[in-house]
Amino acid sequence: MGDLFNLKETKLSDAERKALELFCWEVKEAIGENLLSVTLYGSAAGEEFSPGRSDINILLLTGTMEFQTLEKLLDPVSVGLRVSIHPMLLTEANLKSSTDIFPVKFYFMKKRYRVLYGKDLLHDLEILPEHLRLKSEQEIMNLLLRLRRHFVYHGGWRLAQKITSTITPFVENLRVAMSLGQEGIMGKDEAIEAAQAHGISASAIRAAIGLKESGSSREEVEKIYADYMEAVESAAKMVDARHV
Repeated sequence: MGDLFNLKETKLSDAERKALELFCWEVKEAIGENLLSVTLYGSAAGEEFSPGRSDINILLLTGTMEFQTLEKLLDPVSVGLRVSIHPMLLTEANLKSSTDIFPVKFYFMKKRYRVLYGKDLLHDLEILPEHLRLKSEQEIMNLLLRLRRHFVYHGGWRLAQKITSTITPFVENLRVAMSLGQEGIMGKDEAIEAAQAHGISASAIRAAIGLKESGSSREEVEKIYADYMEAVESAAKMVDARHV
């Protein structure tokens, strides 16, 4: 079945490994030679995975993806979802043509993955720095607009929830933006420190990361929200001005 022995080197529990092995076998049985590869990516392929809590993200690549192929995948995907196996379904052509619209997603995917079956189609996938810059700017600016809209639409209601639901993608895009022009990608703490040098408040970002939805007063949450919005706006301006 390929390199499924790689699962022994992950932090997946025994039950999760067995479920993933079964998922791979059932997908192969369902679509046969149309299956090009099954690749584990994200936290499940690295050190940050929490057994029983984190999602198991899978890139499932096929030669074609007609309606009939999707029908054949219904049963294995349905079973997989019960144990948090979440496949991304792409053809090889989709993968190669989408690096300009999903550069951040594929960039992080390339940094942490394990091929469980078939060909390694990520290794030589080219992601252009300018596509990364544009996408990270778009995502950060979209986040700023959502934060503003949430506040004026809801009168300050559920601010803590909005912060906690958006801080992870913000930091992910900030890491990309701060790493432009470098060989590798900065870690979270390194990117936050580097952002400070560009006028982006590291303390505001850390306060947003550390916010608990309960236990903080309304005044404290409003202050964190205001500082967080300012940091996001500063990040959008910084990315817009960067040249790669």
